[in-house]
Amino acid sequence: MAANEFHGVSFDPVAARDVAAQLDELADRLSAGLLGEQAKLNIMPAGADEVSVRASSTLNAVAATFQERGGLGVDELRKLAATLRAQSTRFSEAEERSVADLVV
Repeated sequence: MAANEFHGVSFDPVAARDVAAQLDELADRLSAGLLGEQAKLNIMPAGADEVSVRASSTLNAVAATFQERGGLGVDELRKLAATLRAQSTRFSEAEERSVADLVV
């Protein structure tokens, strides 16, 4: 019969805050990239004919969706970083209270 060993839970709040900062930096880079490429995604029709106008309209709609979804991804990264920071703080506070309760 195998023994069930439990080595406890390890949590490093400093590492968690570092990861949150890296997530924020990633969100900043993605946001800047989306903003920097926005002008390149705007396609003018090659001519006044129906095909050129329709192709341009379709490409611009796809570009708008790409920008919107990219922005949502950036927002999710920022939320994830904020949640990680908040949970790290709460976990550290709970740990400090537990240790204080043990002191006699």
